Amino acid sequence: MKNRILMTPGPTMVPKEVLDVCHLQPYHHRTPEYFKLFSDLNSNLKKIFKTSMDVLTLTSSGTGGMEAVVANLFKRGDKILVASIGHFGERFYDITKAYGLDSDIIDFGWGNAVHLDILDDALKKHKYKALIVTQNETSTGVTNDVKSIADVAKKHGALMVVDAVSSLGGIPLDMDEWGLDAVITCSQKCLMSPPGLSFVALSERAWQMAEESDLPKYYFDLKKARKGVQNEKPDNPYTPAVSTVMAVKKATDMLLRTGMDTVYKNQHLIGERVRKTVKDMGLKLFPDEAISSDLLTAIEVPEGYKAGDIINHMSEKGVLVTGGQGHLKGKIIRIGHMGYVTDEMLDLTFDALKSALSDLS
Repeated sequence: MKNRILMTPGPTMVPKEVLDVCHLQPYHHRTPEYFKLFSDLNSNLKKIFKTSMDVLTLTSSGTGGMEAVVANLFKRGDKILVASIGHFGERFYDITKAYGLDSDIIDFGWGNAVHLDILDDALKKHKYKALIVTQNETSTGVTNDVKSIADVAKKHGALMVVDAVSSLGGIPLDMDEWGLDAVITCSQKCLMSPPGLSFVALSERAWQMAEESDLPKYYFDLKKARKGVQNEKPDNPYTPAVSTVMAVKKATDMLLRTGMDTVYKNQHLIGERVRKTVKDMGLKLFPDEAISSDLLTAIEVPEGYKAGDIINHMSEKGVLVTGGQGHLKGKIIRIGHMGYVTDEMLDLTFDALKSALSDLS
């Protein structure tokens, strides 16, 4: 891996300034140094989530944050609707079923975005307690219009749960302004840090539901995590991934110093550049460009090529990309360009892709 760059859906590349922090000896998590670090991180996260609510830090992948939201917000038998556009929408549905919820899934198809009229009709048919949606579906390279989806959910009184695991810190999301009730993200995507942490924020309405939840939880008890955040000496209920906390604090400092509007603009320009270059090579984007993600580009494997051969060839050139998931395995290649991405990284990726197409033809 030393001589390869990660152009994947995650983990993503980590800036040198953040890597330098990772190399430091970790703080003990019950010391004034850690309390100050954790307090500052919490402040940064609230600015990136754009919320006045507490943001909770869990030692887990993003999937752990998704499970934590299900375990803490709902009661046995609650009726939930999952609007799925790919693999990670299906994963959230599977989590709700694992906890015994009365869940329905509305599948808009891999490569599509949520259609608001169809969603509106689905929410009319039943009294759903919550709607769950993925903002940026990395299995297909599609971004949903979460703000508009939240407006539809609000019309029907459904709690709005957003999987922003691969999107928060990369594309616009305003938790309070958009009326989102639960937002989940993680450390190793747009937050430019190593894996190991997920982050969850809940609205006042979601916290009221958490008081009534009867689902089993222990390690992922968000009320315990909230108590730690609100302590005079802010900490975590259990030993956190301290080195990753240190890394995310540094990375979020960098994002906020740049300014989130500038970050969003830069990510959009990167997305446009990747899409244009791919099309100029004669390749076809998998989703419609109008709904294509600025954080990941999914490309159809051209006729006469094998996805695995292209991926392996690019890896040999020092660029790691990924293939499709589920029924798209072998049919698409996914290039991640979220978080820390430089012009040099993009140039290396394009050169490796061109080389693969040329050498394998």
